[in-house]
Amino acid sequence: MAKQAGYIKLEGTIGDLSFYKNRDGNFIARRKGGVTKKRLLTDPKFQRTRENMQEFSKAATAAKFLKNAFREIELKSNGGKLHNRLYSMAMKVVKSDPVSARGDRKFELGDMALLLGFEFSEKAVFSNVLKKQPDILDDPAYVSVTIPELVPMKYLLYSQGSTHYRFSLIRAAVDFEANSFNTEISTVVPMLINNLSSPELTLTLPKPAVAGEKYFFALTLEFLTQVNGNQYDLNDVSQNPAYILSVV
Repeated sequence: MAKQAGYIKLEGTIGDLSFYKNRDGNFIARRKGGVTKKRLLTDPKFQRTRENMQEFSKAATAAKFLKNAFREIELKSNGGKLHNRLYSMAMKVVKSDPVSARGDRKFELGDMALLLGFEFSEKAVFSNVLKKQPDILDDPAYVSVTIPELVPMKYLLYSQGSTHYRFSLIRAAVDFEANSFNTEISTVVPMLINNLSSPELTLTLPKPAVAGEKYFFALTLEFLTQVNGNQYDLNDVSQNPAYILSVV
């Protein structure tokens, strides 16, 4: 694959060359041709390729379900490449399946603990934005997060234009075999960003223990702006951190 380096930016097809603009804004040239679909699906030489394709598909499906289950976070903490980054992690989980044959490895049989610490926005790492350590209690029956007392202007790396902030704990329950998910949120009212001390707060969600479901808990920090008494999302939500803190 070639990248165009000159001033002429082409899109479309000329002869056996295709020109297009990728997501990063670069103009790319690609030559037509390659292996036919029939050969790819039947030729023994491409057995490893077929196995990889099967596992790629499973990882993509798992990433899609996780992204949909965490839709609240996708809308409010997203650096723009969330699906690709989730897919990359899902692929690692698929490959960690210790029992299935190559090509048949499954996300639900892999080590989902690999998702612990996953940051939803690569532009806002949680520990860089909140300068105090949350106290996380991962009990057999629930997950609880306590945010210590803090002075917002001192301990929060808040986005420009922010007037308020809000913490939330989100639980995504996903059944990968039944292709279903549901979400529950524990949150608080938005708090003012100022030089006064904000009280300690605790967010808690239970672990339902429903057969077939896997549970992913994420902590989010959202910055808001107030206009005439109403709080609104900022235009740039990539500065809102969120990360997975428990997987059950």
